Amino acid sequence: MSSIKVSTLPSGLTIITDHMPDVASVSLGIWFGVGTRYEGHNEVGLSHLLEHMFFKGTTTRDAKTLNREIESVGGSLNAYTAREQTAYTGRVLAQDLPLALELIADMMQAPRFDATDLEKEKSVIAQEIGEAYDAPDDWIFDLFHLTAYPQQPLGQPVLGTPQTLAGINRDMLAAYVATHYRAHRGVLCAAGAVEHEAFVALAAKHFSKIAAGDPVACLPARYQGGDALENRDIEQLHLCFGLEGVPPTHPLYHAQTLYALMLGGGTSSRLFHEVREERALAYSVSAFAAPYQDGGLFMLYAAADPERAQEAANLILSETATLASTMTDEELDRAKALARASLLMDLESTSARAERVAVSWLTHNRIITVEDSLRAIAQVGREHINAISRHLLATPLLRAAVGPVEALEGYEQTRRRLVA
Repeated sequence: MSSIKVSTLPSGLTIITDHMPDVASVSLGIWFGVGTRYEGHNEVGLSHLLEHMFFKGTTTRDAKTLNREIESVGGSLNAYTAREQTAYTGRVLAQDLPLALELIADMMQAPRFDATDLEKEKSVIAQEIGEAYDAPDDWIFDLFHLTAYPQQPLGQPVLGTPQTLAGINRDMLAAYVATHYRAHRGVLCAAGAVEHEAFVALAAKHFSKIAAGDPVACLPARYQGGDALENRDIEQLHLCFGLEGVPPTHPLYHAQTLYALMLGGGTSSRLFHEVREERALAYSVSAFAAPYQDGGLFMLYAAADPERAQEAANLILSETATLASTMTDEELDRAKALARASLLMDLESTSARAERVAVSWLTHNRIITVEDSLRAIAQVGREHINAISRHLLATPLLRAAVGPVEALEGYEQTRRRLVA
């Protein structure tokens, strides 16, 4: 895309802009290629805790001042933490871009990390952890990751645990920032009514204190299949099957995306039609991929009546195993249309465009444009679907369930169903 421009500051911080001439606002942020999988065994949840603490004030502004300054111009600041990335973002009208950038820079480079605030936020996140655990449709995915990557940072919950949170102190926060929040791991991005040269000049002015130098690497991902059943006396049984997927850099990455869409990516998908519409075996059913830099997960999820959960599981596994050999050209074309529409619709959003180019740079060290992705999707053929199916089905099956799990058959019997 000619609208995208890239520069690099002397520190190594990458600056990217995506100019959109017909909008009045700008979405901006700084993305760091660091998240849960970079945490030590006594740091689980630290990345997410940092997200909270950066908003609690700086050495020159308290939290109330930060909020008032951004909202006085009608703007907003936000953030998210994932297993491999953390982002601190904002959205403002074009004329207020300098203020938003200054505020984000102040948060990142001069955080207060007040001890009293730290204890308050640990208490808040402990409640957040409890809320996630109480929601089985949330908790099952943490249980799934813990089983997929046992004893590995990549498998740990993003929120951490009450036990690990309790041990985190101010010095640990500061040390983690100094180690991981380095310029070479960061991408400062803006999309919308933004001029590249002016944005680079502002970035050079406000982001002069981020440390240079090579960031610390994370441990390689080691996927394992297995079984994780958590018995709960609830009305539905939440069930998740998984296989080892491929990363975004893999030649079959787009085939994996289309495989998931054909299986469970919409109301016309195999699983929605067969499991929900035809047999009414589950209220919710879906398939999706969670790619990571050196691997990934392919997941199949359903929430079902316990008395019919095993029947739903059997059908989900059967459709997964036979999709490649039974799919029609119409199914593949429909999946391509869904993927294509999603990409093109995101072009209308400043925040989606900013995130897309930032994550693209962190993942590939270059910009993968929408046009690049559209071409790759169009080129996926039956042979690629067959290849990704063979790859997935050759990996160990993972089963996770939360609810009345006594309704399920044994893991080995289930595993043999997929192999068969």
